Amino acid sequence: MSFIDRLASDWLVLLIPVFSAFVGWFTNVVAIKMMFYPTDPWGKPPWFGWQGIVPANAHRLAKMSTQLILTKLLSLEELFASFKGDAFAAEIEPVVEEITEQIIEEVATKRAPQMWENAGEFMQNQVREQIKAKVHETAVKIVDDFSANITDILDLEKVVVDAVMEDKELMSMMFLQVGGAEFKFIERSGIWFGFLFGVIQMCVWLYAPADWVLPVAGFVVGYATNWLALKLIFQPKHPKKVGPFVIHGLFHKRQLEVTREFSKLTAGKVLNADNITKTVLSGPTAEKIFGIVETHVRALITEYMQHPMAAMLVPPDQRAELEEELLQRIRDELPKEGGLLHTFAGKAVDIEHAIGDRMKELPPDEFEGVLRPAFQQDEWKLILAGAALGFVAGIAQLVYVFS
Repeated sequence: MSFIDRLASDWLVLLIPVFSAFVGWFTNVVAIKMMFYPTDPWGKPPWFGWQGIVPANAHRLAKMSTQLILTKLLSLEELFASFKGDAFAAEIEPVVEEITEQIIEEVATKRAPQMWENAGEFMQNQVREQIKAKVHETAVKIVDDFSANITDILDLEKVVVDAVMEDKELMSMMFLQVGGAEFKFIERSGIWFGFLFGVIQMCVWLYAPADWVLPVAGFVVGYATNWLALKLIFQPKHPKKVGPFVIHGLFHKRQLEVTREFSKLTAGKVLNADNITKTVLSGPTAEKIFGIVETHVRALITEYMQHPMAAMLVPPDQRAELEEELLQRIRDELPKEGGLLHTFAGKAVDIEHAIGDRMKELPPDEFEGVLRPAFQQDEWKLILAGAALGFVAGIAQLVYVFS
């Protein structure tokens, strides 16, 4: 019997490529879902349960991302080399105003309200401006010291790891947004690869309709579509001309677009002022931060107490208490949004440009490290899962369509 006769006698075989395309698409979609979901472990991974590959490896991936940033994209010393307090006068002005009012409240309105009231508006303004000038000078010195000691007080790896471990979905979101086009490609390519393999499968079935053909073919389709999709994302690293076509790994082709998205997300979601402030004030670096602040604030208070009016307002036996109260107020002010440390940490907004400028120049091998770690270690599980689902689909096709 000829191929056409076989086809005419059993037209259901025409469904094989369609079914195979569905299997290719479905197994790829499941593979992507398995990468990111569930966020929390289900059952007892890895053999009697599952946790998304990215959430399960969030700590490792965070450390790898930080290594990429620090070794290839960003140097703290270079980033803060030109960061001087004088250049940020406008940003620290609200902090200066706040600290000035705190000093006046503690020294004048709280301890000697009558004397402060009798001083009159002109004298009060004179004193306020003098205090403000000294506070501004002190704030500039504090910011300059932060910058000079940046490697001691800012551990970027800890900032990244803390942010990722606090928000379990953050790392998944980063990969999904940066590699959105690649994951869409994996899904859609399953349809075309599956259909192509299905045509071959149909021809084999027409000449050898054995029970094992469809399950084995399903296994091959599930395996091959996942494997091919992952390969085509990263290979070839450099454009290659094949006849009239130019073949280039999808991720590498999108280097400029990926760079923009990665640098924006890193600066906005991970290395932002909130996360930096929270980390440096919750670890061993907190004492270094407070030490810098305390040194300059004590010097300010000592100098201020030499002013005749301050000496009259605060008796010598109350000065130690005043000093501690002011220091505690300023300590409480540091982490607040708009506070001195938070304003300093806002330098992170420039991290976006620093990362972006260098990342777009990375060679393919190093650029691949942005997304590749999400797949590399456990991609065999995704491929094997696709193969297993394809095998099950092949059995279902045999039982329900060609039984």
